Amino acid sequence: MNRALVLEENAILRWREIPDAPVAGWYRMRIAAAGICGSDIGRGFGNGAYHYPLVMGHEFSAIVEEAPSGGRVAPGTLCAVYPLLPCGKCHACAKGWIHLCEHYDYFGSRRDGAFAEYLYVPESNLLPVSGRVSAEEAAMVEPAAVAHRGTHGFDVDEGFGTFVIGGGPIGILAAQWLRIRGAGKVVVGDVDAAKLEFARKLGFEAVDTSGFNHGTHGIHGSGFDVVVEACGRASTRELAIDCCARRGTVSFIGNPTEDWTLPKTAFSSALRRELSVRFNWNSLPRPDWTEVLDHIGKDLALKPLITARVSMADGASAFAHILAHDTFHCKTLLVNE
Repeated sequence: MNRALVLEENAILRWREIPDAPVAGWYRMRIAAAGICGSDIGRGFGNGAYHYPLVMGHEFSAIVEEAPSGGRVAPGTLCAVYPLLPCGKCHACAKGWIHLCEHYDYFGSRRDGAFAEYLYVPESNLLPVSGRVSAEEAAMVEPAAVAHRGTHGFDVDEGFGTFVIGGGPIGILAAQWLRIRGAGKVVVGDVDAAKLEFARKLGFEAVDTSGFNHGTHGIHGSGFDVVVEACGRASTRELAIDCCARRGTVSFIGNPTEDWTLPKTAFSSALRRELSVRFNWNSLPRPDWTEVLDHIGKDLALKPLITARVSMADGASAFAHILAHDTFHCKTLLVNE
């Protein structure tokens, strides 16, 4: 038997029994914890699903219940689970860029995911975790890896001023990675007072970006050396470019929520400052996920971001609270009890 939180149609979630659906050669995994991602809100409540019914959930940890013949991961092993299933045949896969696969499948969006009791997963997607990493922390490896990818691949040092636009989970995780990398100054920007206070509690300078004057911030007084945009709004993308210092780097990791037209003056200014712009998508098991697992509990703090834990069976109520904005939340985890 398997039970799951099923998206029956847009905005309709129901906890019910579903077929067990084994896959030859895959592991039967008991879901331990699964995070609600911002993309799940659009997917479940903004007509964003590929199909109905759908079991969402792509940020998750799980315990091996049954291993296939010849499987190298023993029953009882706690794993962080990489949600992307690459085709293994396209140009990107041949280059090792499986996160950019042209024909990928994906747990929780294109196929049923982790808001359930059980899920079948191939061995290639399992990352066994050490005893110092909890099931809840392992469920947060996916967003931490996305933030890792968006904050690496360019220079950062103690002389740098860095700015993260967006105080949600990805933004807070990006700020942590910049601090880990040795940035001399890490600032988090948002318009939500509760998010700004949360960022301050985690040790970051936080600024309200409404009416933000970039000239008063940054180590050089003329913008930030690195700006990470983690919101996906047209206004925050433009702000990211506007407040980046000469020869600085803008890293876009926020999923787009709307179209964006860059004014000619802003484009001209970016040219004259010789900005480097990076677009980042998803993450790789190596180095992103392995780096996250190596830093958890050392200098990467994941537990403080977990602001709610809800039984998987009561998952619909967790979504209702998030949608109602009736209390501050950073990351809500659904757990199997």
